[in-house]
Amino acid sequence: MIAPRRYRLSRDAINDLIDIYDFIAQDNPAAARKFVRSIEEKIKSAASAGYTGVARDWISPGLRALPYHDRCIYLRVRKTHILVLRILHGRQDLSPGDFPESDS
Repeated sequence: MIAPRRYRLSRDAINDLIDIYDFIAQDNPAAARKFVRSIEEKIKSAASAGYTGVARDWISPGLRALPYHDRCIYLRVRKTHILVLRILHGRQDLSPGDFPESDS
């Protein structure tokens, strides 16, 4: 059985949400609020259901990903919570340096 978890957002993930909002809000602030809220709900729902995404060890050992629309929510699974490291566009080039270990 998959255990439900809480979630935390790293500083980078919070900044990613702000960047997503700012980009969309240039054209449509209401749509920006709605999309950012929907990302937060996806994270909350996945954590409470115990869903921890799919492995992305080829980017960084222990990294997991939840695809959502044209974004990807990158996280690490901890004993009691999931730590959301980044929320990036699905076509963005990635490297291990995009996922710091300091926000555990």
